[in-house]
Amino acid sequence: MLTDYHLHLQPDGQEARDADCARWDADGGFRSAAWIGRYVERARARAVTEIAITEHVHRFADVRHWHPNPWWQEEATEDLGAHCAALVAAREDHGLPVLVGIEMDWIPQRVDDIGALLAAHPFDIVLGSVHWLGDLAIDHPDYPCWDDLGADETWGRYLDELGAAATSGLFDVLAHPDLPKVFGTRMPASLDARRDEVIAAIADSGVAIECSSAGLRKPINELYPDPDWLAAFQRAGVPATLSSDAHRPDDVASGYPTAVAALRGAGYETITRFREREPEQVAIRWG
Repeated sequence: MLTDYHLHLQPDGQEARDADCARWDADGGFRSAAWIGRYVERARARAVTEIAITEHVHRFADVRHWHPNPWWQEEATEDLGAHCAALVAAREDHGLPVLVGIEMDWIPQRVDDIGALLAAHPFDIVLGSVHWLGDLAIDHPDYPCWDDLGADETWGRYLDELGAAATSGLFDVLAHPDLPKVFGTRMPASLDARRDEVIAAIADSGVAIECSSAGLRKPINELYPDPDWLAAFQRAGVPATLSSDAHRPDDVASGYPTAVAALRGAGYETITRFREREPEQVAIRWG
């Protein structure tokens, strides 16, 4: 079985959404079963059995006050309840193999708020992402942490937050676990031991990590995580999911031959399947 457990119904940023909106408007809107069905169609064409729509939490008005960044607050316009209801309807009324998910930012000061929001909605899978170090973004080019912090501090703080996210008990999967490499700045070798400590903490927490093909479409042009990280996760006993982080139907399951080969090369024989936040191991196989 193959899955794609990291998908978005719209691209990030108002300009990109304005450029794409005619596509989903023709299907009745971006929450319509027809538009969600386009993701399913592309998944099936690439031998993927089940998908999860995991919209960024920053897209929802419920969390507008959670972060001071102006971009975050401008993005937070959608209705989370309507989003979840549309995904439930796509599955129950239209028979689409779709899970209700969310990509939840790790914001340490909002632990109680995160827990309350997750408990209020029928999620099948919750991705945890470390996108921010305080007010500075790791992967948003307009609010970069790199100029202020440099490589050692960025990676060091990121590893600390990744470990904290894992042990918080809030998340099912850690998304793109070596995200700070996105623009080409790799983790300094001096932090290798710290990385291994974090991987051990992730293993103890029981949370999974994703093997994501999204990095193949980024400046770094490689999987998240890279083969060395992926093998370290496997040796530690950390389970894995498979994902593309697509923001358009065309990118669903893109790069999967590379991702599946990497999982197998690292020693994984199964990926994690979810339903109502309960994990199940299923064999990695096409078709």
